[in-house]
Amino acid sequence: MDPTDDVSRKRAKLERYPPGHTDRGVALTILARALNDRLQKEWDIVDMEEAITLRRAALELPLSAGSKSKPAMGDLEEAIELFRAALILRPPGHPDRCSSLHNLASCLSNRYDNQGLVADLEEVVTLARAALDLCPARGSQSWCIC
Repeated sequence: MDPTDDVSRKRAKLERYPPGHTDRGVALTILARALNDRLQKEWDIVDMEEAITLRRAALELPLSAGSKSKPAMGDLEEAIELFRAALILRPPGHPDRCSSLHNLASCLSNRYDNQGLVADLEEVVTLARAALDLCPARGSQSWCIC
């Protein structure tokens, strides 16, 4: 499927859910995912900026009546996607890469706690090691504040 066509379809779907509609947050997130998919293929920074704006708009919407105060797994999945995008913006050599690695590892650790996916735990270890490698050595011990 052509990523541009997919974005156009998702954008048209969003237009059917005006502000205040109960499904608008889902439509915002779906469009943001389509933009992220297109970003992976075409690497247009405008897509990343719009995806971030859409996700922020979705996060600003009130929780649905049935969701109580505990965040849904969808919120955790979205946080993981956002932290992955942030990591792209902080490539090796960026002074804040350590915190991006840490944030993504933390979310993946939470997902592992909820779902028990070994792949998540393996990625947490990989990310944590990468973050530690960025920490300056102090004597025989390493230290890092992310």
